[in-house]
Amino acid sequence: MNKSASGNKPARLALMAGITLALASASSTAWAGAWVQEQGQSLWIAKVLHSESDAYFDDSHDRRDFPDRGRSRQDQLNLYVEYGLTENLTFVGNFFGSRFKYTNDRSRTEAGVDDTATGLNDQEIGLRYRLDPGSEGPWVGAVQGLVVVPGYDRPARTSSEPALGLGGGGVELRYSVGRGYALGSRSGYVDMGAAVRLRGGGAADELRADISTGVGLSQRWMLIGELNQIQSLGNGKDDGANADTVGRFVANNYSLTKLQLSAIANLSQSTQLQVGWQQPVLGRNTGTGGGPFLGFWWRY
Repeated sequence: MNKSASGNKPARLALMAGITLALASASSTAWAGAWVQEQGQSLWIAKVLHSESDAYFDDSHDRRDFPDRGRSRQDQLNLYVEYGLTENLTFVGNFFGSRFKYTNDRSRTEAGVDDTATGLNDQEIGLRYRLDPGSEGPWVGAVQGLVVVPGYDRPARTSSEPALGLGGGGVELRYSVGRGYALGSRSGYVDMGAAVRLRGGGAADELRADISTGVGLSQRWMLIGELNQIQSLGNGKDDGANADTVGRFVANNYSLTKLQLSAIANLSQSTQLQVGWQQPVLGRNTGTGGGPFLGFWWRY
Protein backbone atom coordinates (compact mmCIF):
# COMPACT_ATOMS: atom_id res chain seq x y z
CA MET A 1 0.00 0.00 0.00
CA ASN A 2 1.39 3.42 -0.87
CA LYS A 3 1.83 6.30 1.58
CA SER A 4 -1.33 8.06 0.47
CA ALA A 5 -3.47 5.02 1.23
CA SER A 6 -1.77 4.46 4.56
CA GLY A 7 -2.22 8.07 5.57
CA ASN A 8 -5.95 7.87 4.98
CA LYS A 9 -6.34 4.55 6.81
CA PRO A 10 -7.91 5.91 10.06
CA ALA A 11 -10.71 7.60 8.13
CA ARG A 12 -11.17 4.50 6.00
CA LEU A 13 -11.39 2.25 9.08
CA ALA A 14 -13.90 4.54 10.77
CA LEU A 15 -16.07 4.41 7.67
CA MET A 16 -15.86 0.62 7.69
CA ALA A 17 -16.99 0.57 11.34
CA GLY A 18 -20.11 2.57 10.62
CA ILE A 19 -21.03 0.60 7.52
CA THR A 20 -20.55 -2.63 9.46
CA LEU A 21 -23.12 -1.41 12.00
CA ALA A 22 -25.61 -0.84 9.20
CA LEU A 23 -24.80 -4.24 7.72
CA ALA A 24 -25.29 -6.03 11.04
CA SER A 25 -28.39 -4.04 11.94
CA ALA A 26 -30.04 -4.64 8.60
CA SER A 27 -29.60 -8.38 8.85
CA SER A 28 -32.41 -9.13 11.27
CA THR A 29 -35.92 -9.02 9.87
CA ALA A 30 -38.91 -9.51 12.15
CA TRP A 31 -41.40 -12.16 11.10
CA ALA A 32 -44.74 -12.90 12.76
CA GLY A 33 -43.11 -13.61 16.10
CA ALA A 34 -46.34 -13.80 18.12
CA TRP A 35 -47.41 -17.07 16.48
CA VAL A 36 -45.96 -20.58 16.76
CA GLN A 37 -46.03 -23.25 14.07
CA GLU A 38 -48.34 -26.23 14.34
CA GLN A 39 -46.58 -29.38 15.49
CA GLY A 40 -44.75 -31.01 12.59
CA GLN A 41 -45.32 -28.02 10.27
CA SER A 42 -42.52 -25.86 8.89
CA LEU A 43 -41.97 -22.54 7.14
CA TRP A 44 -38.97 -21.80 4.91
CA ILE A 45 -38.23 -18.32 3.55
CA ALA A 46 -35.35 -17.70 1.15
CA LYS A 47 -34.69 -14.01 0.50
CA VAL A 48 -32.18 -12.06 -1.56
CA LEU A 49 -31.58 -8.39 -0.76
CA HIS A 50 -29.61 -5.65 -2.49
CA SER A 51 -28.75 -2.25 -1.02
CA GLU A 52 -26.54 0.68 -2.01
CA SER A 53 -25.69 3.97 -0.37
CA ASP A 54 -23.41 6.98 -0.77
CA ALA A 55 -24.09 8.38 2.72
CA TYR A 56 -24.23 7.60 6.44
CA PHE A 57 -25.94 8.90 9.58
CA ASP A 58 -23.45 10.71 11.78
CA ASP A 59 -23.33 11.02 15.58
CA SER A 60 -25.95 13.81 15.45
CA HIS A 61 -28.39 11.74 13.34
CA ASP A 62 -27.60 13.91 10.29
CA ARG A 63 -27.14 12.38 6.86
CA ARG A 64 -23.60 12.87 5.51
CA ASP A 65 -22.02 11.89 2.21
CA PHE A 66 -19.11 9.47 2.31
CA PRO A 67 -15.84 11.30 1.54
CA ASP A 68 -14.16 11.00 -1.87
CA ARG A 69 -17.52 10.05 -3.45
CA GLY A 70 -17.60 6.82 -1.47
CA ARG A 71 -20.30 4.22 -2.07
CA SER A 72 -21.27 1.04 -0.24
CA ARG A 73 -23.03 -2.00 -1.71
CA GLN A 74 -24.42 -5.10 -0.06
CA ASP A 75 -25.86 -8.26 -1.62
CA GLN A 76 -27.30 -10.65 0.96
CA LEU A 77 -28.87 -14.11 0.99
CA ASN A 78 -31.10 -14.90 3.99
CA LEU A 79 -32.63 -18.28 4.85
CA TYR A 80 -35.26 -18.25 7.61
CA VAL A 81 -36.71 -21.49 9.05
CA GLU A 82 -39.48 -22.32 11.53
CA TYR A 83 -40.46 -25.84 12.61
CA GLY A 84 -43.18 -26.80 15.09
CA LEU A 85 -41.60 -29.13 17.67
CA THR A 86 -44.79 -29.29 19.75
CA GLU A 87 -48.10 -27.44 19.67
CA ASN A 88 -46.55 -24.68 21.82
CA LEU A 89 -42.82 -24.80 20.91
CA THR A 90 -41.23 -23.78 17.60
CA PHE A 91 -37.63 -24.00 16.43
CA VAL A 92 -36.34 -20.84 14.73
CA GLY A 93 -33.28 -20.46 12.51
CA ASN A 94 -32.13 -17.31 10.72
CA PHE A 95 -29.04 -17.65 8.51
CA PHE A 96 -27.23 -14.96 6.51
CA GLY A 97 -24.48 -14.67 3.93
CA SER A 98 -23.34 -11.42 2.28
CA ARG A 99 -21.03 -9.81 -0.19
CA PHE A 100 -20.16 -6.30 0.90
CA LYS A 101 -18.14 -3.71 -1.02
CA TYR A 102 -17.08 -0.13 -0.32
CA THR A 103 -15.33 2.05 -2.91
CA ASN A 104 -14.37 5.69 -3.27
CA ASP A 105 -12.21 7.74 -5.61
CA ARG A 106 -9.11 6.96 -3.55
CA SER A 107 -9.62 3.19 -3.34
CA ARG A 108 -10.45 3.03 -7.05
CA THR A 109 -7.02 4.41 -7.95
CA GLU A 110 -4.77 2.88 -5.25
CA ALA A 111 -3.55 -0.68 -5.51
CA GLY A 112 -3.32 -3.01 -2.53
CA VAL A 113 -6.56 -1.96 -0.83
CA ASP A 114 -9.26 -4.60 -0.28
CA ASP A 115 -12.63 -3.05 0.52
CA THR A 116 -14.63 -6.16 -0.33
CA ALA A 117 -15.77 -8.93 2.01
CA THR A 118 -17.77 -12.08 1.25
CA GLY A 119 -18.94 -14.65 3.79
CA LEU A 120 -21.35 -15.53 6.55
CA ASN A 121 -22.82 -12.92 8.90
CA ASP A 122 -24.28 -13.44 12.40
CA GLN A 123 -26.31 -16.67 12.46
CA GLU A 124 -29.35 -16.95 14.77
CA ILE A 125 -30.79 -20.14 16.28
CA GLY A 126 -33.48 -20.31 18.95
CA LEU A 127 -36.84 -21.42 20.30
CA ARG A 128 -40.24 -19.70 20.46
CA TYR A 129 -42.78 -20.69 23.12
CA ARG A 130 -46.44 -19.76 23.06
CA LEU A 131 -47.29 -17.43 25.93
CA ASP A 132 -50.53 -15.58 25.31
CA PRO A 133 -51.10 -12.28 27.17
CA GLY A 134 -54.46 -13.54 28.45
CA SER A 135 -56.47 -16.73 28.71
CA GLU A 136 -59.11 -15.39 26.34
CA GLY A 137 -59.36 -12.69 23.72
CA PRO A 138 -58.08 -11.98 20.21
CA TRP A 139 -54.43 -11.42 21.18
CA VAL A 140 -51.81 -14.19 21.04
CA GLY A 141 -48.24 -14.00 22.30
CA ALA A 142 -44.92 -15.82 22.38
CA VAL A 143 -41.56 -15.54 24.10
CA GLN A 144 -38.47 -16.27 22.02
CA GLY A 145 -34.84 -16.89 22.90
CA LEU A 146 -32.04 -16.71 20.31
CA VAL A 147 -28.35 -17.52 20.32
CA VAL A 148 -26.27 -15.36 17.94
CA VAL A 149 -23.18 -17.03 16.48
CA PRO A 150 -20.77 -15.06 14.24
CA GLY A 151 -19.93 -16.88 11.02
CA TYR A 152 -16.81 -14.77 10.38
CA ASP A 153 -13.56 -13.56 11.88
CA ARG A 154 -13.28 -9.82 12.30
CA PRO A 155 -10.39 -8.37 10.27
CA ALA A 156 -7.44 -6.87 12.11
CA ARG A 157 -7.81 -3.28 13.23
CA THR A 158 -5.11 -2.26 10.74
CA SER A 159 -6.99 -3.84 7.81
CA SER A 160 -9.17 -1.84 5.43
CA GLU A 161 -11.33 -4.90 4.73
CA PRO A 162 -14.93 -4.38 5.90
CA ALA A 163 -16.22 -6.66 8.65
CA LEU A 164 -19.32 -8.79 8.16
CA GLY A 165 -20.65 -8.08 11.66
CA LEU A 166 -19.87 -6.50 15.02
CA GLY A 167 -18.06 -9.58 16.32
CA GLY A 168 -18.66 -11.69 19.40
CA GLY A 169 -21.57 -14.01 20.10
CA GLY A 170 -24.78 -12.99 21.77
CA VAL A 171 -28.18 -13.94 23.15
CA GLU A 172 -31.57 -12.32 22.61
CA LEU A 173 -34.82 -12.52 24.57
CA ARG A 174 -37.98 -11.29 22.82
CA TYR A 175 -41.68 -11.12 23.60
CA SER A 176 -44.23 -10.57 20.85
CA VAL A 177 -48.00 -10.13 20.70
CA GLY A 178 -50.28 -10.19 17.70
CA ARG A 179 -53.83 -10.57 16.49
CA GLY A 180 -55.90 -10.76 13.36
CA TYR A 181 -58.34 -8.01 12.44
CA ALA A 182 -60.89 -7.07 9.79
CA LEU A 183 -60.61 -3.93 7.68
CA GLY A 184 -63.99 -3.76 6.05
CA SER A 185 -64.26 -6.90 3.99
CA ARG A 186 -60.49 -7.45 4.10
CA SER A 187 -58.61 -9.49 6.70
CA GLY A 188 -55.28 -8.55 8.21
CA TYR A 189 -52.93 -9.01 11.14
CA VAL A 190 -50.68 -6.96 13.40
CA ASP A 191 -47.54 -8.23 15.15
CA MET A 192 -45.49 -6.29 17.73
CA GLY A 193 -42.35 -7.35 19.56
CA ALA A 194 -39.64 -6.01 21.86
CA ALA A 195 -36.27 -7.60 22.64
CA VAL A 196 -32.98 -7.14 24.42
CA ARG A 197 -29.86 -8.51 22.72
CA LEU A 198 -26.76 -9.03 24.87
CA ARG A 199 -23.56 -9.16 22.83
CA GLY A 200 -20.07 -10.42 23.58
CA GLY A 201 -16.77 -9.05 22.34
CA GLY A 202 -16.54 -5.29 21.96
CA ALA A 203 -20.06 -4.72 20.69
CA ALA A 204 -22.71 -2.91 22.71
CA ASP A 205 -25.89 -4.57 23.95
CA GLU A 206 -29.06 -3.56 22.11
CA LEU A 207 -32.76 -2.88 22.58
CA ARG A 208 -34.89 -3.88 19.59
CA ALA A 209 -38.52 -3.20 18.70
CA ASP A 210 -40.56 -4.27 15.67
CA ILE A 211 -44.10 -3.81 14.44
CA SER A 212 -45.59 -5.22 11.26
CA THR A 213 -49.05 -5.35 9.76
CA GLY A 214 -50.46 -7.06 6.73
CA VAL A 215 -53.74 -6.56 4.86
CA GLY A 216 -55.17 -8.92 2.28
CA LEU A 217 -55.84 -7.07 -0.96
CA SER A 218 -57.44 -10.11 -2.56
CA GLN A 219 -57.44 -13.87 -2.21
CA ARG A 220 -54.01 -13.88 -3.86
CA TRP A 221 -52.27 -10.69 -2.70
CA MET A 222 -51.32 -9.30 0.72
CA LEU A 223 -49.62 -5.96 1.46
CA ILE A 224 -47.19 -5.87 4.43
CA GLY A 225 -45.62 -2.86 6.16
CA GLU A 226 -42.93 -3.13 8.81
CA LEU A 227 -41.00 -0.86 11.18
CA ASN A 228 -37.74 -2.00 12.84
CA GLN A 229 -35.88 -0.09 15.56
CA ILE A 230 -32.44 -0.89 17.03
CA GLN A 231 -30.89 1.14 19.87
CA SER A 232 -27.50 0.35 21.33
CA LEU A 233 -27.02 0.68 25.09
CA GLY A 234 -23.58 2.27 24.76
CA ASN A 235 -21.88 -0.30 26.99
CA GLY A 236 -19.52 -1.98 24.52
CA LYS A 237 -15.89 -2.53 25.38
CA ASP A 238 -13.13 -0.78 23.44
CA ASP A 239 -11.11 -3.89 22.59
CA GLY A 240 -9.75 -2.46 19.35
CA ALA A 241 -12.10 -4.43 17.11
CA ASN A 242 -14.94 -1.90 17.34
CA ALA A 243 -12.95 1.17 18.29
CA ASP A 244 -13.58 4.50 16.60
CA THR A 245 -10.28 5.84 15.34
CA VAL A 246 -11.12 9.38 14.19
CA GLY A 247 -14.44 10.25 15.82
CA ARG A 248 -16.67 9.84 12.78
CA PHE A 249 -18.29 6.62 13.99
CA VAL A 250 -18.88 5.52 17.58
CA ALA A 251 -19.41 1.77 17.50
CA ASN A 252 -20.83 1.67 21.03
CA ASN A 253 -23.43 4.38 20.50
CA TYR A 254 -25.67 3.83 17.50
CA SER A 255 -29.29 3.49 16.43
CA LEU A 256 -31.21 2.58 13.31
CA THR A 257 -34.86 2.98 12.25
CA LYS A 258 -35.86 1.05 9.14
CA LEU A 259 -39.10 0.86 7.15
CA GLN A 260 -40.07 -2.00 4.87
CA LEU A 261 -42.96 -2.38 2.42
CA SER A 262 -43.70 -5.55 0.47
CA ALA A 263 -46.39 -7.51 -1.34
CA ILE A 264 -46.86 -11.29 -1.11
CA ALA A 265 -48.55 -13.32 -3.82
CA ASN A 266 -49.97 -16.81 -3.25
CA LEU A 267 -48.56 -19.09 -5.93
CA SER A 268 -50.17 -22.21 -4.49
CA GLN A 269 -51.49 -23.48 -1.15
CA SER A 270 -47.91 -23.96 0.08
CA THR A 271 -45.79 -21.38 -1.78
CA GLN A 272 -45.70 -17.58 -1.87
CA LEU A 273 -43.58 -14.94 -3.60
CA GLN A 274 -42.62 -11.70 -1.82
CA VAL A 275 -41.35 -8.51 -3.47
CA GLY A 276 -40.46 -5.42 -1.48
CA TRP A 277 -38.20 -2.51 -0.56
CA GLN A 278 -36.45 -1.75 2.74
CA GLN A 279 -35.05 1.66 3.68
CA PRO A 280 -33.34 3.14 6.77
CA VAL A 281 -35.01 6.46 7.55
CA LEU A 282 -33.21 7.54 10.72
CA GLY A 283 -30.00 6.51 12.41
CA ARG A 284 -26.91 7.36 14.37
CA ASN A 285 -23.44 6.15 13.39
CA THR A 286 -24.85 3.75 10.77
CA GLY A 287 -25.12 3.58 7.01
CA THR A 288 -28.20 4.62 5.03
CA GLY A 289 -28.31 1.87 2.42
CA GLY A 290 -31.70 0.62 1.28
CA GLY A 291 -32.94 -1.36 -1.67
CA PRO A 292 -35.15 -4.09 -3.11
CA PHE A 293 -35.57 -7.68 -1.94
CA LEU A 294 -37.19 -10.82 -3.29
CA GLY A 295 -38.41 -13.69 -1.13
CA PHE A 296 -39.79 -17.19 -1.72
CA TRP A 297 -41.97 -18.74 1.03
CA TRP A 298 -42.58 -22.47 1.31
CA ARG A 299 -44.81 -24.18 3.89
CA TYR A 300 -45.20 -27.91 4.40
